[in-house]
Amino acid sequence: MKIDVLGSGSAFAKSKNTAAITVTDAAGKMWLVDCGPTIPRALFNRNLPLDAIQVIYFSHIHPDHCAGLPALINYWKSFQRSAPLTIICQPEHRAALQSIACLGYWPEQTTTFEIQWLDTEDSFSWQGWQLQTAETQHEISNRAILFSVDNQRLFYSGDGRPTKASRALMKDADLAFQECACFTELAADDSHGDFVDCQKLAEELQINRLGLYHCWDEEVDKIRAAVAGNEKQFVSEDGLQLDLSRL
Repeated sequence: MKIDVLGSGSAFAKSKNTAAITVTDAAGKMWLVDCGPTIPRALFNRNLPLDAIQVIYFSHIHPDHCAGLPALINYWKSFQRSAPLTIICQPEHRAALQSIACLGYWPEQTTTFEIQWLDTEDSFSWQGWQLQTAETQHEISNRAILFSVDNQRLFYSGDGRPTKASRALMKDADLAFQECACFTELAADDSHGDFVDCQKLAEELQINRLGLYHCWDEEVDKIRAAVAGNEKQFVSEDGLQLDLSRL
């Protein structure tokens, strides 16, 4: 499984892209996880084939995780994508996502490729991939996801503090990405993760590799300094590429 970090920043990051990754299996099948406003440009710069991304998974629909969708659809329409696209989101988020997706081909009613909409489930499969999701503690419903592909496991939190359910998914991951907005400890009922809680999480679950991301601009240097020299933890960066078969 290969991971390409398109963006690692928080909602209002000034220099980093908004948080998103692509996940690719050994056969070249690719998912995009989240698509904030700066993600289309990151994808354009990678010169991927038009049909490379087969699925977009939305952890939730705050703008920094979904506002890039119409631009990406418009790009694919403009350059005549033909392969179908699957979009997976929470049922209650679908109408809002569909309302912005159609801007990508407005005023036409259809685009050059079929879009299939699927609901996020606790557990489901896709072309040999096994997926599990769990809710985190966030301002709106956010579903962390565990990918099990090619005998490798990747956890990606989306936004929010870990919950009992998301911890259970993270436990056996080969690599886990966890949102870590702040270096100092936040309130237990906060909507974002913090470094103190992430350290407790890493110790309790004995996480193999932990990538911290979605850090606030004013906090990221402190978090980066705190994990310097820690072989099991790192601060995620735009453009970081990882191959789980080589970790």
